[in-house]
Amino acid sequence: MVFFPLIRTFAAMNSKLLKMDAPYSVIYAGGKVGRHMATLMVWSDDEEMAGGIMDAASYPVIDEGEEFPAGTLCDAAELHDCRVLCPPEGTNLQWVMKIIEYDFKQLEPAGAEYILERMKLLGCKIVMPKEKNEKGELEQMYDFDVTLYFWKIDGPVANDDEGIFRVTSNRFNGFYFETEGTPEEIYHDLSYQRAVYMAAFAHEYVSIKFHTSDGYLSSVISRLNDERD
Repeated sequence: MVFFPLIRTFAAMNSKLLKMDAPYSVIYAGGKVGRHMATLMVWSDDEEMAGGIMDAASYPVIDEGEEFPAGTLCDAAELHDCRVLCPPEGTNLQWVMKIIEYDFKQLEPAGAEYILERMKLLGCKIVMPKEKNEKGELEQMYDFDVTLYFWKIDGPVANDDEGIFRVTSNRFNGFYFETEGTPEEIYHDLSYQRAVYMAAFAHEYVSIKFHTSDGYLSSVISRLNDERD
């Protein structure tokens, strides 16, 4: 039996840093929020692959602002998994809530408190929605009525106020909420999330109340609405 030496070839790893031009967009990148300063591109050479490259990936480099030095490499999220949170010209509340909803879907959410705090420190301008008044004129909204949707995960079928529930909201009502647990846990979590939003938009004198047509946890909804002021 003849043994041949095992020959392994390794593709050369390449990298290139592409610098962005100011003004920078503020992006959500793998649980971090910052100005998108540059993109690190990495790839390997492979003559047999289309274009002669393989294992290509792009990672954002951000400036988180304030106490963090600029140049954080977000290697936990490739560029296509990131989201533009605030373009240089500013953004609106509905778009911010879309990103917060996206954050809730991640394995390790950053949380609305961190996202909104970073946006404030980075100077992001968030335009609040407007609605028509009795005269048909557009005016800024201050009072928000958020629809909650409940799904019963576990517990007695005959009891609508006992068990384990999953809760989401309609972000088009202005603010996005999401939680899961017992009625008491849901009450405390929704109360906390609302407090985060109201603190972030305290200068707008925002008020948030809840309602649902599911029939679940009416006592929790009442407690939340009774304490909102």
